[in-house]
Amino acid sequence: MSASGATAKARPSVSLGGRFGGRHVVAVLSLVVILALWQVFGPAQPLFASYPSAIFAAAVSITLPQILPAWGTTLVGFSVGLLIAIPLAIAIGVAMGRSRLIDTVLGPYVNALYVTPRIALIPLLVLWFGLEFQLRVAIVVLSAIFPMIVNTYTGMRHVDRNLLDVGRVFTATRRQRLRTIVLPGAMPYIFAGLRIGTARALGGIIVAEMTASLTGIGRRLVNYGTFFEIDKMFVAIISIGIFGLLLTRSLVVLQRRAAPWTHAVRLR
Repeated sequence: MSASGATAKARPSVSLGGRFGGRHVVAVLSLVVILALWQVFGPAQPLFASYPSAIFAAAVSITLPQILPAWGTTLVGFSVGLLIAIPLAIAIGVAMGRSRLIDTVLGPYVNALYVTPRIALIPLLVLWFGLEFQLRVAIVVLSAIFPMIVNTYTGMRHVDRNLLDVGRVFTATRRQRLRTIVLPGAMPYIFAGLRIGTARALGGIIVAEMTASLTGIGRRLVNYGTFFEIDKMFVAIISIGIFGLLLTRSLVVLQRRAAPWTHAVRLR
């Protein structure tokens, strides 16, 4: 091999991310380009698309008096629903994963409700719980609990059998194996269930507010659309997207700190 060939082979390739200082810079540049194009062409169709400067002006005017109070109402029901759903789902998933009898009894109902669209249950939930706080809590619980149960159960059933055999060799009790082997091994599945469940819960509560509630960010979104306030509607939509992104990132950080051995996959 010639010296020039060796030099060429040794020279590191320059990726797109490296050339511009990292993929975050590339992402920011792409966002700037999209916003610039939107700002140029958006005013031609203000009734359907609005444009960034109008959306920003609307955000300044309505965030404090309208958007934040609406989010406050939504977040109360969302938080209470998750506080109910998360421990209940993990307990049920662990019980189903550890007991064939419980799995046989609860499995069909969990699987059936897991695939049932939450929106189909809203009319029934309105009859049972009304239109406000109880409805939000119920839809969050029903949206979040079944993905969490399924993922927890899957994690319990996919623990490394070799590790369980080691625990038996060292005469670990059933409870010790559960605490030191099974639950740590199921953590990636449990956190995956948390991410899926919280995302579904957010979608569920927004849909419930849009269809049946009198307040909340979902109802604000409908009101803006009804009166063709497109710039304000985009403010509500963007706020939902930002909250969902922050929620997902928070769960990833929580997984890295609570279960660092799981090597949480970095979101792209």
